[in-house]
Amino acid sequence: MVHRRRRVGHMALKINNSSEQRPQVLNHKFSWIDYISWTPVLSYKFSHRQVSSHYLLRASSIILVGIERSFLPSLGFLHRQVPCLDLKSRFRLSKKAYKMKMNNVDKLQTEGRMFTGDNVSYPAPPPPFSACFPSDAEAFRSRDSIRDGMLEALKRDDVKVLGLYGMGGVGKTTLVQEVAKRAEAENLFDEILMAVASQDPSIGKIQDQFASKLGLSRVEEWKNDTDIVRAGRLHEKLEKTGKVLVILDDLWKHLDLQAVGIPCPDKHKCCKIVITTREKDVCDQMDCKNNTFPVMVLSEEEGWHLLKKMAGDCVTSAKVEPIAIEVAKECGGLPLAIVVVARALKDKSPTRWNDALRQLRASAPTNIKGMHKDVYSRLQLSYDYLDGEEIKHFFLLFSLFPEDDEISIEQQMRYGMGLGLFHQAGLGGTIQEAREKADSFVDILKSACLLLDEDGEGYVRVHDVVRDFCISSIASKGQQHVFLVKPGWEFTEWPEIDSSANYTAISLVDNKIKQFPRGLNCPKLSFLFFTGEEQEVNIADSFFDAMKELKVLDISGVRIPLFPPSLGLLGKLRTLCLHHCSLGEMEMIGDLKGLEVLSLNGSKFKDDKLPTGISLLTRLRLLDLSDCSDLMIPYGILSNLSRLEELYLDDSFDEWEKESEEEFYVENSERKERYAWLSELKSSSHSLTTLMGIHVKDASLFPKDLFFPELTTFRIQIGDGDNYSCSKAELIVDFKGSSIPKDHGIFSFMKRCEYLQLSQMGNKTSILYEFIRDVKTLLVKKSDNIEEIIISEEGEAIFPQLKYLGLHGLPKLASFCNVRESRKPIQSQSLFTDKSKFLLYTRHHLFLSKNENGCDEIVEGI
Repeated sequence: MVHRRRRVGHMALKINNSSEQRPQVLNHKFSWIDYISWTPVLSYKFSHRQVSSHYLLRASSIILVGIERSFLPSLGFLHRQVPCLDLKSRFRLSKKAYKMKMNNVDKLQTEGRMFTGDNVSYPAPPPPFSACFPSDAEAFRSRDSIRDGMLEALKRDDVKVLGLYGMGGVGKTTLVQEVAKRAEAENLFDEILMAVASQDPSIGKIQDQFASKLGLSRVEEWKNDTDIVRAGRLHEKLEKTGKVLVILDDLWKHLDLQAVGIPCPDKHKCCKIVITTREKDVCDQMDCKNNTFPVMVLSEEEGWHLLKKMAGDCVTSAKVEPIAIEVAKECGGLPLAIVVVARALKDKSPTRWNDALRQLRASAPTNIKGMHKDVYSRLQLSYDYLDGEEIKHFFLLFSLFPEDDEISIEQQMRYGMGLGLFHQAGLGGTIQEAREKADSFVDILKSACLLLDEDGEGYVRVHDVVRDFCISSIASKGQQHVFLVKPGWEFTEWPEIDSSANYTAISLVDNKIKQFPRGLNCPKLSFLFFTGEEQEVNIADSFFDAMKELKVLDISGVRIPLFPPSLGLLGKLRTLCLHHCSLGEMEMIGDLKGLEVLSLNGSKFKDDKLPTGISLLTRLRLLDLSDCSDLMIPYGILSNLSRLEELYLDDSFDEWEKESEEEFYVENSERKERYAWLSELKSSSHSLTTLMGIHVKDASLFPKDLFFPELTTFRIQIGDGDNYSCSKAELIVDFKGSSIPKDHGIFSFMKRCEYLQLSQMGNKTSILYEFIRDVKTLLVKKSDNIEEIIISEEGEAIFPQLKYLGLHGLPKLASFCNVRESRKPIQSQSLFTDKSKFLLYTRHHLFLSKNENGCDEIVEGI
């Protein structure tokens, strides 16, 4: 009995010690005694600490007896044949049971320790489908029967693939999104996935869209995996997900579902597929069988209702309404055409409406496979209503990008600069003025529904129908603009180009071409756009010989070991973009005397040094060196760029040196080249309007007399500081205890700041009100001698723009603002008085180190 009590007590102690892993092993502790009827009660009481040690000891004793009895059959005994065991047998059996079950307890404890920390955490689930596609679609009666029919089909077990087909711009995508949201509301599926396939579907891009929703894109190996491995991962994930609805939008041809990783609907009963396409044949190829739903144009009543909504109140006038009704009829019920025409004529006079109606009735249709013959004639109207050739040419540039691509407005502005579009629009001024004009063009194009908003700020996209219209109806048949656009075709060799076509622009995006041909005969070519997939390209020496009119050249995403000498013959080249390239010898870039925009974003250079030939580009106005890691800028380049207006150095060069009279210095008996000084920017100080990503490691390196009177956009960091904000004008200064006079060049930036962060201000006790009057965000921290944030001698301190205020680690702070006419000692007062007025203030974040022990205390205010 003594041995028995010791073992029972030991087992009870083991079980009690395992309480540290209670959440993980709760369901396992008593799995081996479930033949006892009250085991669940004991488990619950133990897990909630409702049993005493005496109770647990007694329970363990009973359990041990049960264990002994459970082993009798395995030892060849029948319970009824052995009504009572002698002490020796009982001792032997209990000892054996003890050893076996104690091993189980040890194993459970070991397993429980594994369920700690990140091992039991999961990333937040992705948002539901309805949250990704908010409902803003116009409800039409003609669509109700289609939506209801698709929902009923999705509920049937025998339906695997559904097809939705119709002409471009008829509303297929909007309709399928509404169906998916209804299916989600009715809990028909555990997961709903949607991907855009486009005209030339990329397996990798489709996989990425699905992976993002399923959380697979967070797996580190995902980006480096091949399409085949990705397909396996997707297939495995989808099979375990449950009921899945997969939507493939804008499918133009048969897609191998297995190659993507989508389970075969015939074999995986819980997976259903919905496709949208412009061709009914694609529905047949995807085995939709009889489950196809045509999307027709709107009825006349629905078309008129949509036009009234989009065109505004002018259509209700007695003179315009009868004409507008006819215009709606001429739009043929195509939603895209109705919206585009309505916005083009919004708030226009009856004369403009009459003229539009005549054009719609007289325009000859343009036939394109899969499109209604009248679609392009409607888009032609919207294009013709654009005011001026400059905006029309600017608009056509968007068609040079692949379908469904996010297009940077900033990049389009730089192209437009090279083509002279903004000079023709009456702008011979700054690049910032050109940017404003480009933004104005984009607003007009979006208002006319020729461009669509993207999620990312500063990006837009073009509807497929509109893009096709630009290429096929405008840029292939006109005399002024002739485009060759073949993006995403994955060419491995340069395509055959008809020299008689007189192309003005060529776009070969996302290709695998490694060899550029000799002498491309395109005498009217003004824009060449080429992007690769990080392959090395060899450019023939004579490639640029016959491109005398080339004004914009963009070759990105490739490795260029050597530039051809014919590059120097491009005397009219104004914009050169070499993004994310590995660049070899390129000193001949100095021959491009007319270059105004040079964008080298994300590129690597030979020996990590910026080519000195750039110093010869005396007409350069914009230099973008953002994201050029390890870049070094030799001394003497920036000082020669006297016309420079914009300089971008985000996440790039930060090894500014102190001004010296010597161009070289000696280190370890070696003569070494010096790198750029900030004072070199004095040569362009009167033209610079933008300085982004300037990082100076110490305030002593910043010249006292460096001023930029025209500067409006800047991001400057001196010393250490927090991450950049998204402000247009940002200054972060860590004085590191040094004393800088108020006439120093640094303080000139403060007056123009939106975001200002100051720290370690040395012996300064305050800041002059005039320096921070118009800031939107102000952070002052780690300054032991600050007694008051500002001194104002104007009777009161008004902050018309301040929205965020942060005060950290200021142990001597007594007042935010000290208003005084004479220099009297600061008096005790409230931190914020009625002398400080915050007109737009919304947040405060105050941490003032004022405790005797030096700890921070939160001070509520304002």
